[in-house]
Amino acid sequence: MNLITLPKDKSVSDIVTERHDIVLLFDATNCNPNGDPDTGNMPRLQPDTLRGLVTDVCLKRKVRNFFARYTTNGDLMGETANPEDRYHLFIKEGAVIQRMLETPSLDGQAKDIFKTYEVGGTQLLDEDWKKANEKSKKKASESEKDEAKKEGGKKGKNLSEYRDRAYRDALCQAYFDVRYFGQVVSTEGPLKGSFYGQIRGPLQVTFAESLDKILQLDFSITRCAVASEKEAEKKDDDNRTMGRKHTVPYGLYRCHIHFSPAFAAKTGFTYGDLDNFLFALTRCLGDYNVDGSSARPGGMRVVGLVDFQHQSPLGNAPAHKLFDLVKVRGVKVRLGADDKPSNPQPDPDEEGRDAFSGKWVFRSSGSEFPQGLRDYHGEAPGGTEKYDPVNAFKEKGITARKIVWEIPPCS
Repeated sequence: MNLITLPKDKSVSDIVTERHDIVLLFDATNCNPNGDPDTGNMPRLQPDTLRGLVTDVCLKRKVRNFFARYTTNGDLMGETANPEDRYHLFIKEGAVIQRMLETPSLDGQAKDIFKTYEVGGTQLLDEDWKKANEKSKKKASESEKDEAKKEGGKKGKNLSEYRDRAYRDALCQAYFDVRYFGQVVSTEGPLKGSFYGQIRGPLQVTFAESLDKILQLDFSITRCAVASEKEAEKKDDDNRTMGRKHTVPYGLYRCHIHFSPAFAAKTGFTYGDLDNFLFALTRCLGDYNVDGSSARPGGMRVVGLVDFQHQSPLGNAPAHKLFDLVKVRGVKVRLGADDKPSNPQPDPDEEGRDAFSGKWVFRSSGSEFPQGLRDYHGEAPGGTEKYDPVNAFKEKGITARKIVWEIPPCS
């Protein structure tokens, strides 16, 4: 989708070698962006500030759902179609991780990868794979290890470690969500207890938090049917059952995503993967009805997506300084003693808040709660910017790219 810029001499199949920091802004209108099971599925809330929360797990699930239903170019996959190569889904509804790890196809793929490794200048063979499997089932004694060290060459190496590495690489090649976000697979199966079973993905997603406090609404709903004969006998002729539905009238949420090239090298995360991930972020929320439901009937949409592309693996500027350049604030006024909106005052997020000068409300409605995107304004860089946090970065630039930006400009 050409949402990123390929560095010179790089192709879409190459491993990403520079750092990226991403800002994601999305809003929720008359829907439940992320229910909390501990509070009866009410929208998640930060108790001290009353701001809304959406977990990182929820956001990653939406990316998984996108690639479970659509191809990387946005075409509908269909119920009988197979996923694209490298875009199978590992964590899915009702999955048993041990079963997925012990499939013949994964064993075969791991074996093929194992035989591409070289140890001491010699390529590993089928017999080495067999020995590695035997060692993984029964740990070698100290005397066997000492004997192997004396012999040198391939036998002086721990073949089971190369076997575990092959399984890890096979998982990353086949399953995009393992390659993107990582996965713990050291519980049961071929990687039980192995270091290589703790796969750290290059994409680290923070919790999304609303910019202002949200209003939780709770509604009673009825259904004119019951679930069983036993329940029908208790109800007599009244077969209605009661339920509840929870919504947020409006909330604007923000989260940050960090990309690590060091972990990308271990999972095989390519420039094509990064481009597909950014494309999924623009489509995975309710505005395209990819993850729609009765609780989210198209009520969520991406309104801001900014990618900061560095030129080095470590990065050319601290992430927090880049995130500060994406400024989004509420258009607010301050209530005076007569309890009516006074003349617009500086934004409290910038100038602080005087506890004795009245409360801040949104200019459009006079409410403490936002009513829509019109209650916000913001700005973000969209070209190449120069930063000098340390003298060593003086001649290096960072590409800031506004992939999505629907927030009204600052007046």
